[in-house]
Formats: sequence, structure tokens, C-alpha cells
Amino acid sequence: MSTDRRDGQGLMDFKQALTILRHEHEADDGLLVLFRLSDDVTEERLERFVEVLNVLETHYDGTDVVGKDVAYMVMSFYQTLSASAGHWKVSRPKGLTLKMTMKILIALSGVFAS
Repeated sequence: MSTDRRDGQGLMDFKQALTILRHEHEADDGLLVLFRLSDDVTEERLERFVEVLNVLETHYDGTDVVGKDVAYMVMSFYQTLSASAGHWKVSRPKGLTLKMTMKILIALSGVFAS
């Protein structure tokens, strides 16, 4: 179970996490686009994204199947971030430190780990 708090509203539930994941995947200013463009991202937004992934991991823990739409979005994020990070030899986008990038990649993998 995720122990992180979100805006003082308590723990994020699966429905909230899925809404955020969809927005970050589909929006013109979503993280998927920002990762692809290697744009700067705030640490707070990245931490919230990791929380979303942790909620998804908890939700799917012990199940044999991850929803097709969720699997597609998670893999899109993983592939895009991995490819973009390979080009950050000289400089990294603000917020995407090596530690944060690895944290996100591990959290993305975690959705499928259980």
C-alpha cells in the first residue's frame, strides 16, 4: 500500500492513479511528451508520478493480468524515458537526475513485477 500523501487528501486510490497516468500519457504537456522532448520537469511532479506507479503496483500485486491500456501506457513511458536518457550525456533535463530517472524506471517495471 502506498504510504505517500497527496495534497492532504489521504492516500491516492487506483482510480485517481489511473486518471493521472492517462493524463500524463495523453496530454500535450504530459510527462510522455516531456520525456520525449527531454524537457525540464519539477521534482514534485515526478514524485507524484512515482506515487501513481506505486499505487498501480499495489493494485496489480498478486494478479496475473495487467489491463491492456495500463500495460501500453506503462511500456510507452518506459521505452520513451529509456531512449531519451540515452541522449543525456552532456546535460540532463532539470528534475530528471540519474537517481530520479532510475527511480521512475524501477517504478515502471514494478507495475509488472508481482
